[in-house]
Amino acid sequence: MNSQLQPLSPVQHLGTGLRTAKDWSFCQPLDAVPIALNEFADLSCQHPIIFSLGSVPQPLAILGTQAGKNDFLDAQHQWPPHHKVPIALQHHPFSITKDSSGATRAIVLIDASASRLVPLEEDDSAVPLFTFDGHPSPLLSTITQELGIHWRALQEGIAFGQALNKTGLLEDVRATIRLSDGSTHTTRTFRRVKLSAYRALPEMELNSWFRRGWIDAIAVHLASLNRWMHLFERSQQWSPVNSPQTHVGE
Repeated sequence: MNSQLQPLSPVQHLGTGLRTAKDWSFCQPLDAVPIALNEFADLSCQHPIIFSLGSVPQPLAILGTQAGKNDFLDAQHQWPPHHKVPIALQHHPFSITKDSSGATRAIVLIDASASRLVPLEEDDSAVPLFTFDGHPSPLLSTITQELGIHWRALQEGIAFGQALNKTGLLEDVRATIRLSDGSTHTTRTFRRVKLSAYRALPEMELNSWFRRGWIDAIAVHLASLNRWMHLFERSQQWSPVNSPQTHVGE
């Protein structure tokens, strides 16, 4: 995503407004997006849910089979009808991050390249981000509150990924899509829960994870891996006669 993130401030953005019409073109080059645990159930209907590589595994919803391409957007950069859009994308051009100078302080960021952000004098329909005296507008106050709620939910997802990694439950795999003509397509490497290790999880950990909702999240994650097939169908626009089959393995 070609973004220009900068801290939101009344000094710099006092005369900035937000167009109410959504513009999803920024999603076109996105092949994955971080998600919170409370998004698993809805997003698993369309997206494989996996865990990122690296020392801090994070739940991700897969948007495309190839790096740098979103397979859900049409030529007009619209999502399919009734599609559940991940919350982080709904919040764009706003996001939130932790201030490096303070462990408990968060900073609201905006993507200055977003087409929805305009000088107020250029668009009468744009909603101001700040009042004339520099206070957050009602719109910005609502957005900031929603960002904070989602940011805290994302932290729980990160804690979940770290717990899975610490207990040895994550494995690196690639999804291989086998077509009826014998051809195959293999995704980039990602992480999933290793079923054999999950079955051997100690009872004390199982009980603790159950109370946190993590056992449900694991079940949804594993079931969602079957969505690789549907995602590949979407990206390739295969006819039903070429229906692909999915195998996930190393």
